[in-house]
Amino acid sequence: MVAKAVHTAGSTIPKIELTPAALRLQNEVFRGSGGVSDENRSLGFSPAFYDMETGAVHPSCFANGQPAPMHLLDGLPPELVLARLDSGRVTAVKSGIVAGFMRQGQFFTRAQAAQASKDLRCASRKLSNPLHHHRLLDLWERFMLGQDYADEAIRPVVEDSWLRCHASCIDPQLGHAPLGADPDQMEYRRYRQADLRDAAYPVLQRAQELLNSTKSVILLTDENGLILDVAGEQRSRHVAQDVNLVPGGLWSEEAVGTNAIGTALAAGEAVQLYGAEHFCSGIKRFTCSADVIHDPHDGRIIGAVDLSGLTETYQRNALEFAMNAARLIEANLAAAYFSSREQVLQSSRTLFGRWREQGLLAFDRRGRLVRANGLAHPLLKALDSAFELSPQTRLGALDLDDDSQSAGVPPPWLASQLRQAIVQRGRRIGTLLVLDGACS
Repeated sequence: MVAKAVHTAGSTIPKIELTPAALRLQNEVFRGSGGVSDENRSLGFSPAFYDMETGAVHPSCFANGQPAPMHLLDGLPPELVLARLDSGRVTAVKSGIVAGFMRQGQFFTRAQAAQASKDLRCASRKLSNPLHHHRLLDLWERFMLGQDYADEAIRPVVEDSWLRCHASCIDPQLGHAPLGADPDQMEYRRYRQADLRDAAYPVLQRAQELLNSTKSVILLTDENGLILDVAGEQRSRHVAQDVNLVPGGLWSEEAVGTNAIGTALAAGEAVQLYGAEHFCSGIKRFTCSADVIHDPHDGRIIGAVDLSGLTETYQRNALEFAMNAARLIEANLAAAYFSSREQVLQSSRTLFGRWREQGLLAFDRRGRLVRANGLAHPLLKALDSAFELSPQTRLGALDLDDDSQSAGVPPPWLASQLRQAIVQRGRRIGTLLVLDGACS
């Protein structure tokens, strides 16, 4: 069975071969987080195993083939098993088998399942209360003067943000966000975010149709809070221009204090703010609701989507609207990601069959690991590499679309390895890394 993989950042598990003892250890590591079967079963997760070499997902089963409610190695196909007792109990499997979960046809590592479980259980978020606006204005004044401001009207997400802003010496009198990029820089930033923008385009267009009568705008930002695109009717966009809610506006907390975009990115979750909850005085006439957008491969935050307007436009369901928009964008990103994975799997099949004596790693064009053969495991150990063979792994140095510093420092062993382009219909879609265990 071949399934899609959804990836979310989370806990790290010990890097040891998968055995019954290793599964028990993983259970201990993820106990209480949602990364074990008895904690996420009610949410639709079922235990499964991912084969890094083939990209196949195998449901956890008893030795007789019946589905198991927990992680058991006994039902894995014979070609994955290295040692089995007379009782049928599997004690060792080949390298590259990853324990995780299936949900709605997609594979989640334990860390990803833990994060997804948390998100599913916390779908109901606390909302702003416009009735607290004047109390919060008074609280903000006391906060800025260093006086006692304790009051239940200030929500933890707001107080935490105010404290971060105060520690960062944000000017509380700011009237608008700065512009974070000139036109030439914006062209490049948009180019680098082509995948995100393509995934968001149909969502923003549909949202614009729905927002025409609400006097609100919907915004897409990158992971730094830089606005990439804006949609909404012209009068609403004109009002938004006053505070630089425009392409190129920088809405991180570090730039403009507490705001739904920057605070959502800082907190890593959906945030709604109303009026006085903003840190800077010039923005307190606005209400905004934002949620973060996750990369479907490794779960890192790659942007945010925000709904903003003057306080008179406040609607309780605005946060739900933003959250739904974020999920739709993530779904579009996932569809493109899974298509990319499938292309690499198909186009690298011949290479994996031809070079059986080599350690092979196949990456898509964004440097995301798609598959690895059995020889890759011992060769990476010989290279003293901390590189983890997991469906969550990304190697920024192999990102064909990112020539910036954000790609990160490549591991020292990478330079000595052979790289082979993976090509489909004349277009490069990824990179095959051929490992040389003799290199260091």
